[in-house]
Amino acid sequence: MFTWGEDSQGGFRVKKGSASAAGDGVYFLKLSFHIKDLSAGHSALAFVKSEGNVSIIRTNESNDGRRVRGNQKFVKYKEKIQAVSCGDDVVTLLSETGRVLCVDSAHPPFTPRPLEVLCNIPVSQVACGSQHSVALTKDGQVYTWGQDFRGQLGLGRRKLGGDSPQHLRSLSSIPLVQIAAGGEQSFALSVSGGVFSWGRNDCGQLGLGDTTDRHTPNPVHSLDMKKTIHISCGKDHTAILTKDGVVFTFGSGQYGQLGHNSFSDELRPRIVAELWGAKVIKIACGRHHTLVMTDSKRVYSFGCGEQGQLGHGEESHPSVPLPVQLPQGNTIYAIVSSTITKLNSKMIDDIFTQDVHEGSNSDSMNKVQHCLDGLIDRWTSEHDSKSWKKIKQEIQRIFSFASCVNQSFLEQSRDKHFQTSPTYFGLNLSVARRNFKKLVKKETVLAEVETAVMHLLPTLDKNPVGVEGLRIYLLLIELLHVIQKHKRQQSTNLAEAVAAAVVRLSADSLQVIGDWWSSLSPSTMVKYVKVWKQTLSVILSLHPVPRNNGVKNLLLVLQYMYNANSRITERRRMPERDFCLSMDEGFLNQDLRLWRSRSQHKNMRVEPLILCSFPIVMDLKSKKRVFDMNAEYTKDEAVDHVFFDLLSVLWGFPPLLQRLLFELDLKRATVLEDTFQQLAAVDHSNYKRTLMVYFDANYHAVDDDNLQIKDFFHDVFHEMFSAESEMFMFNDSKTLAWFPSRATQDEKRYFLFGVLCGLALFNQCIIHLPFPLVLFKKLLGVKPSLEDMMEFSPCIGKTLQYILEEDDIENLDMYFLINWDETDVDLDPDNPEKLVTNQNKKEFVDAYVNYAFNTSVVRLFQEFKRGFFQVCDRDLVKLFRPKELQEVLVGKDFHDWTKLKQNTGYEWGYHAGHPTIQMFWEVVDELTEDQKTAFLWFVTGFEKVPILGVDTIKMTVRVKQVEDLSYDQYYPETHTCFSILELPIYSTKEIMRDRLTEALSNKRNSHK
Repeated sequence: MFTWGEDSQGGFRVKKGSASAAGDGVYFLKLSFHIKDLSAGHSALAFVKSEGNVSIIRTNESNDGRRVRGNQKFVKYKEKIQAVSCGDDVVTLLSETGRVLCVDSAHPPFTPRPLEVLCNIPVSQVACGSQHSVALTKDGQVYTWGQDFRGQLGLGRRKLGGDSPQHLRSLSSIPLVQIAAGGEQSFALSVSGGVFSWGRNDCGQLGLGDTTDRHTPNPVHSLDMKKTIHISCGKDHTAILTKDGVVFTFGSGQYGQLGHNSFSDELRPRIVAELWGAKVIKIACGRHHTLVMTDSKRVYSFGCGEQGQLGHGEESHPSVPLPVQLPQGNTIYAIVSSTITKLNSKMIDDIFTQDVHEGSNSDSMNKVQHCLDGLIDRWTSEHDSKSWKKIKQEIQRIFSFASCVNQSFLEQSRDKHFQTSPTYFGLNLSVARRNFKKLVKKETVLAEVETAVMHLLPTLDKNPVGVEGLRIYLLLIELLHVIQKHKRQQSTNLAEAVAAAVVRLSADSLQVIGDWWSSLSPSTMVKYVKVWKQTLSVILSLHPVPRNNGVKNLLLVLQYMYNANSRITERRRMPERDFCLSMDEGFLNQDLRLWRSRSQHKNMRVEPLILCSFPIVMDLKSKKRVFDMNAEYTKDEAVDHVFFDLLSVLWGFPPLLQRLLFELDLKRATVLEDTFQQLAAVDHSNYKRTLMVYFDANYHAVDDDNLQIKDFFHDVFHEMFSAESEMFMFNDSKTLAWFPSRATQDEKRYFLFGVLCGLALFNQCIIHLPFPLVLFKKLLGVKPSLEDMMEFSPCIGKTLQYILEEDDIENLDMYFLINWDETDVDLDPDNPEKLVTNQNKKEFVDAYVNYAFNTSVVRLFQEFKRGFFQVCDRDLVKLFRPKELQEVLVGKDFHDWTKLKQNTGYEWGYHAGHPTIQMFWEVVDELTEDQKTAFLWFVTGFEKVPILGVDTIKMTVRVKQVEDLSYDQYYPETHTCFSILELPIYSTKEIMRDRLTEALSNKRNSHK
């Protein structure tokens, strides 16, 4: 063993002649025993021999102020000792069975005192600061005790320290592999290289970028993904070693102990650049100096050298690594530097030339104590009752803390788990899946695991200090997936418990898990979504459906996964329909009734389960059904009011029959003006009553009132969007409308326009509404985007896209000036003639889109929106996504002409085999797509079909009655309300084509 520093060879009881100088201030001690661990503190030096015995050497201060090393004292204990750590006066021992013992070196005899709290908790590591201690258990839990003036116990702000070890719960879910302690600071290291620090920080020794003390563990983010494998602490500086052999130091640089060729403090970890090119494999910090050892077994030191503790043969303070002068031909295994000794105390640095015990505190190297890898094979193998008892105990121990689960199934390939971050979880889910498949095949083992997990879940930290503490949530979902796939009959209890744990997480933790979900492969994402859908399907099949927090938690987790899926690029994103659940009409009806009751009675305790809270699980059919049922209930309420009015006749009051219906009496020639006048004249509550429409005072024209309503919406919307109405501006191709920036019509009309759109939705009618998707986005509170401009004005949209993609935008000489709706607009009036640059081009594009779809139409859109929601319940409209709302209100393009042919009926002599009918379908097949769209409008009154009624589109074709039988002279006629086509019996196909296409061109339909 090589030693250097003041009186470094004293106290080891070497035989005469066994200590010799090996270099400048370096001594070689030929010991008669092997040392496997050693630690030095302010007043004591302790070492462990290879056979497990411990000796302590006490250092005392003489009357003249000199420090004198005493004799070596043997510590008697029944168990072998594995490791030792020294504070100022207290020596902490760790036995091979994991028992922690304390020895007060100031009061001989040196009698080990077990720590009662840790008597039944096996410990793997101990570390001592000046007056505090830290222990890491074999289950990965941290305990601290001692002085706590600077927060070094990590237990939060408390008045006093604690002589009894306290569980540091904030680290309970982190899979830790090492602890370290300095003067008044403490550190912990995770399996994937996460570093956590707490305590004194006046010199930046915590590496957090400031000098503020921390009373709880904080992640050192500067070291994230650096592959940290070891930490060593001095009094007020810290050294970090990575798996790649790189050394970082931070904290006090007063004596040059950071190795940065300066004496300045470093508040964040900084690479020791002078060590570039050499792979460091060991580090050790003294009070104010640092030692490192390279893979070539060379030792370097830097920092305070006043006592010769650097091994350079001179008392200086080099601030860069210099080699220790060691003789050649010796194989070095470990380095140990005294940590807490005072500046004028006996200093000792040691180089071991024999192997150091693997369990010593000097080398964590990220060894995993307990994890599921490898255990599941043993659990699921054949075993007797005695072995089963041991396995059950092992299962309970593994699942007592999340840390054991969180260090399982790591992605070892190319050390990828060291890259764990808020966007990468560092797990090999394929390996986890294979192991869980083995697990579920053994019913007894699975049952034991489920029981243990159920006990663990309520104890999980809501906001783990490091992201590694969140891996358990992915692994448990993976386990749930395997259970559901391989077990026929399942309870929903475990899934509900996992969901409850996820829901309890903090917003920051949920964000991390959401980002992890977003990074999953599409196939894995689908599997995880199915976990929650399958559980919910089981619950929704019950009668009655439970409406408790357990079900709501499941829905919330599904919502979180939906949100995560929304952040994925469209190519990898799951279709939104894959989140939908199957729900019968009875359940929807019950949920709707609860919603209506809650709307009327705000203090109701029972709430709807899905409606208005989780629309993501509703398909379009369910949403539309709920909206339509609500409309019918609302209309029925008006009937109920009339019923009570009729009863009031008995008391002498006339019945208010007008409260039953909302009647519009219109003239076809002035349908739009009449509609606006009558809508404006009635009380707004009338809009939600049963709608009746009469044309030209003809109150008995049709037997089906719905057909009159359909005809009404057809006429009024087509007239409203005609050029004569001047209510809207249109895009260059005249295919899409938008609100004008300078309205020429009364703003009240836009309110009534909103009412009409609401009435159409409320009465289940599709309408001619040539607006872009952005209208429906705005109704639902979704922000307009460049894609909306692309739809409305492809020319402007492409120009804006070009601006975003162009690298040298200054050459275009553009300003924040645009022309919109034939008006010049300054997008930044506070900065006239503001030039578009590479730095502000996104600001320009956003401002352009915002002006077009928001700023320029604020008043008109607000009026439209107000009118729309006078009719339709806002909460129920928000069930729809923008595209769904558009398709429900406007319909969708129809292309299945074969289906229409199959659904067509014939009357008055026509039949499917009639020559004229065969000729007719040949003509229809030969029409262009635009002509086919015109034909659909010609027959049904709409250019599109109901989104949910494509398969039910029907048409009736009958012979047109002509008195003179000169069929070729007549055009086809339609009754759009009934979707009836009156087709003359044309003599040739050519005549039929001419008459039909001319009718489509001139829209020669007649309303009857």
